[in-house]
Amino acid sequence: MSFLDIKDLTIHYITDEGVVKAVNGIDLSLEKGDTLGLVGETGAGKTTTALGVMGLVPDPPGKVISGEILYNGEDLLKKSNAELRKIRGGEISMIFQDPMTALNPVLRVGDQIAEVIHLHGNCSRTEALKRAMDMLQKVGIPPERVSDYPHQFSGGMKQRVVIAIALACTPQLIIADEPTTALDVTIQAQVLDMMNDLKQQIGTSMILITHDLGVVAETCDKVAIMYAGEIVEYGTLRHIFKEVSHPYTKGLFNSLPSLDEDVERLQPIRGMMPDPANLPDGCKFHPRCPYADETCKTVCPALQEVAPGHLVRCHHATKGVPLYFPDVDENELAYQQGKDTSNPGNDYLGRNKNPPKRGEA
Repeated sequence: MSFLDIKDLTIHYITDEGVVKAVNGIDLSLEKGDTLGLVGETGAGKTTTALGVMGLVPDPPGKVISGEILYNGEDLLKKSNAELRKIRGGEISMIFQDPMTALNPVLRVGDQIAEVIHLHGNCSRTEALKRAMDMLQKVGIPPERVSDYPHQFSGGMKQRVVIAIALACTPQLIIADEPTTALDVTIQAQVLDMMNDLKQQIGTSMILITHDLGVVAETCDKVAIMYAGEIVEYGTLRHIFKEVSHPYTKGLFNSLPSLDEDVERLQPIRGMMPDPANLPDGCKFHPRCPYADETCKTVCPALQEVAPGHLVRCHHATKGVPLYFPDVDENELAYQQGKDTSNPGNDYLGRNKNPPKRGEA
């Protein structure tokens, strides 16, 4: 049994407008000391999955419909609120997405860190405040700033304070929800290095939620690609980065700029994430997939193992690379590649890819 096992987790939000199917039967596992990257577009269900693990899905409107979340063999979904409060902050901590809203603006940052230590560390408030100063120093903030308020810190410094709160009680599991959001590249690197260093010192496990595949490559041991509330591909870094087997994962990589290739235009994934209140039949990715056929439109694919430890949710998955299908609509595939077959000289917006230079007729 793994350190953390998520089995068939389904979470819906029941609203007046309809049922929002945010997470739909996902399975994940995390070993002790490993970092799992959870990657996908906005609206894929990543944060809702994290809130499910923390027992923080707002009810109403949120509802855990089914599943198990086994943490050290115990199902967190069967624990009472009082039992979960003992686990949250102490054994499992979460770094929330926006440090601007995660911190209480009317409390000193030292008091906010000390509160967690006092509640879970069985120590006096004086001792908790002293340990809070130590945590500030660990995350690169001078201890004398323990009496400052959140508005006196920059965005990067606020994020460090949030990380200090999450790590204050040396948790066994950290859930980091886009911890580098809204930070400049230099601060991003500092925050990631600091989290990695502290993770090594404490020996904790981590779930890292991010859009940034570069961050995943630097930080994670395993990767799960999430789309429309489902895991569509799961594996090691090598599986995801070198042996891509799902068209959505391939699309994510095609959307990234490359220093090694000279391309005129990136290849974004056509369309938008489907409305979770009105998901399509069959494979949820088929309206955007250049490889989709009639089976994809009607039959929901199962998560299948294409190589040891490499799982893919695709009817056409094969080891290492997506298959090519003779019945793919060539115009659709060309659109996906940023080309207009009606005029090979135009891009997909109808613009001339090689306009005449100034002075030419």
